[in-house]
Amino acid sequence: MNAPATRRREEQPAAAPVLQVSGLDVDIRLPSAVVHAVQDVSLEVWAGETVGVVGESGCGKSTLGLALAGLLPPEAETRGSIRQDGRELVGLRERELRGIRGAEVGIVFQDPMTSLNPTKRIGAQVGEALRLQRGASKAAALRAAADMLDRVGLPRPREQLDRFPHELSGGMRQRVVIASALICEPRVLVADEPTTALDVTTQAQILELFDGLSAELGMATLLVTHDMGVVAGHANRVFVMYAGREAETGATETIFETPRHRYTGALLGSILRMETPRKSRLGTIPGRPPDLTAPGTGCPFAPRCTAASGECTSQLPAASEEDGHRWSCYHPLDAQETKRIPEAQR
Repeated sequence: MNAPATRRREEQPAAAPVLQVSGLDVDIRLPSAVVHAVQDVSLEVWAGETVGVVGESGCGKSTLGLALAGLLPPEAETRGSIRQDGRELVGLRERELRGIRGAEVGIVFQDPMTSLNPTKRIGAQVGEALRLQRGASKAAALRAAADMLDRVGLPRPREQLDRFPHELSGGMRQRVVIASALICEPRVLVADEPTTALDVTTQAQILELFDGLSAELGMATLLVTHDMGVVAGHANRVFVMYAGREAETGATETIFETPRHRYTGALLGSILRMETPRKSRLGTIPGRPPDLTAPGTGCPFAPRCTAASGECTSQLPAASEEDGHRWSCYHPLDAQETKRIPEAQR
């Protein structure tokens, strides 16, 4: 397949990763069952790098992001390791986590209306992290908030400082959430569907802002999204999740040009593009994601996979790796099958 047309810088730093996740499991205990939301996930994000986490709804992307910020619900049980600049985050007390959130790990939530406090003014909310984490005065925090709101494209930012969230449009509230996450210039940014409420032009501006700050601050960014087009233009590497597990990971060009896991190929084949012929049928993935309260013993994608065999349903496939490209599939896509992914999706 052809490589994505828009790409970020290619350089990789030689130092240790800013964020390192190893063997992460997240179980959420419900009254009648346990949801195995994240299972044995390992990934690294380096300074100045963006890793795109992609997959269908319910695959564990958002739970992974919340785990990195220590924002899982009380019913959640976390095992494994999350290290930020070498510091272990799993097992920290809430007081210790409060000193990290916002200052070292920023997060952009999916729904800006529920993540903003309806009783507090915009300026106070954006500047709050600076006051709590950096000891800034109220006046200094408001000045910094106005500057950051301007950087994320909020119209007339100084006029918006005294407004409440309900007085802003959905896109404006999303910019406020992004500004709040970036105000302390965190080492790690978890951006969970950060541009879903924005128009295409503003989306491009925000993603370019993330790119610029990643380069300027050495910020490690985890871009959680279902939009493969966003990943193609703004991620150095792609981490494909399915049923709470890693399906495939690798450099963005590698994932788009030579996907190996059949789930990745199905995702690429389901993209609708402007150049897609009007009468052509949109590719779909049959079936639905598995019930994570009762994970099976085999490959979780097997019930939806046209190439599944007996071994796929009986045992998890081991990971294969080649030049940093890793996948877990008994019957990986070959070159001929890759070519059959619709031309408009390449």
